[in-house]
Amino acid sequence: MVDQTNIFCESEANNWFSRNRKHLETVETGGASIPIEIGELCRWLDPFKSEIGALLEIGCSSGQKTELLSRAFNASGYGLDPSDHAVRQGNERLAGSGTQLICGTSDNLPFDDGYFDVVYFGFCLYLVDRTRLLKSISEADRVLKPGGYLAITDFDPGDRQKVSYIHKSGVYSFKQDYSACFLETGLYYLVAKSAFSHRQQYFDTSHQERVSVSLLYKEKTPYPTQKD
Repeated sequence: MVDQTNIFCESEANNWFSRNRKHLETVETGGASIPIEIGELCRWLDPFKSEIGALLEIGCSSGQKTELLSRAFNASGYGLDPSDHAVRQGNERLAGSGTQLICGTSDNLPFDDGYFDVVYFGFCLYLVDRTRLLKSISEADRVLKPGGYLAITDFDPGDRQKVSYIHKSGVYSFKQDYSACFLETGLYYLVAKSAFSHRQQYFDTSHQERVSVSLLYKEKTPYPTQKD
């Protein structure tokens, strides 16, 4: 059975970085406006800025968005991505900035329990092999401290869809509402959600194009004692 996470680790993550490098550089140099999802997260999290000391972006590529978030909150920024080319290029650019990128995958995070105040899935869960999805969810929960914030940007078609990945035969995009995986546990609370798409900065009527960014709060006491 094909493990598409391995495919990305072996070659496709580097191929993705190569295809998208020019666009990423426009974000890096200020040649483009701040991505809508980063703007929303900064706005939503601004009231809690003093509580954010360390944040992690999973699926960071060469770290442009990780850097934007860490600057916005004056926090230590960490990024994780399977592309060694993206990580190397990003670390060269970010040297001395306090933001560090690591090569790895979402199902095996090299961090201590409860290390982060914010964990952000930066548009990557749709490509995680389904055999690794629950481990990826568990790992994010493990490294996020109680009282921390979980953010997710991903496809959000309103149902579950399995779509062939146009850049690699045998690989699929799995489109669904990934925030539901956390919310259904009762351990997280939905703080805010915004819908948009790749082609416009507002709700898209096309199921295939819909994207959302969600912010969730990890409850400190998910089962509080009820007063009589």
